[in-house]
Amino acid sequence: MTATPGQATRADGRPPVLLLCGGLGLRQRTHDDHTPKPLRPLPDGRALLLHVIDYYRAFGSDEFVLCVGYGADAIRRALLAEFHVPAEAVESGPGWTRFTGGVRVTLVDSGPLASKSRRLRDARGHIGERSFFLGYADVLSDFDLGMLQSVQQATRAMAVMAATRVRARYGELTVGPDALVTSFVEKPLRPELISAGYFLCTPAVFDELTEPCGEFEETVLPRLAAGGRLRAVVHEGRWHPLDTFKDFTDVEDLIAREEFPWPTPS
Repeated sequence: MTATPGQATRADGRPPVLLLCGGLGLRQRTHDDHTPKPLRPLPDGRALLLHVIDYYRAFGSDEFVLCVGYGADAIRRALLAEFHVPAEAVESGPGWTRFTGGVRVTLVDSGPLASKSRRLRDARGHIGERSFFLGYADVLSDFDLGMLQSVQQATRAMAVMAATRVRARYGELTVGPDALVTSFVEKPLRPELISAGYFLCTPAVFDELTEPCGEFEETVLPRLAAGGRLRAVVHEGRWHPLDTFKDFTDVEDLIAREEFPWPTPS
């Protein structure tokens, strides 16, 4: 079925979710493994992307715009199977596919090599003049998304992001005179704050994506910060990026001990 892009009108004001999930994911694949990172299964057999979608659904979100590229067809097939969507219920247009099956999903394909800013620009027509959650399809946490909305409503910031801290990769030591080790701490929690990968953006953010703007994190976010248009919420709880093969094994170990310690739909 061929259609034109459009946005549903939400009476309850819940923002749509825009997920970046089109990269090559090379840091977690071997040379003969071509599985897109969002489709890599967790121990329950379900793809990582489905767990990420469930996280947002736990906060009431039911509209998703997925910026896809590498493995786009495989991602589309996995979602159609997960939500039991028949072929005749799928709408499509140039570079996009949309269906409804419990949740409303639009896939916008910018190709595997597009920058994040390009992917966001391509998705704009499916968001329209609405605020939206922006996130990545390779992060799981117990962060409360409602905090982003509370800060945005209080400050009227153009964008609000979650920030967190991570542990050092290695043990850290202090060496004094005569080569004496005066302290040693194994993988301490770093004091610096980093992006946790959760954002609430007003539609004005799209206007910052003009060419040439480079990667979203490298150019757009610094520009918003320099202009006093970006706020942050510090998250001190669980935060699990799944960027490398080791990240996946760490999360698999966590799930074995504690099942799935992040929000899921009731």
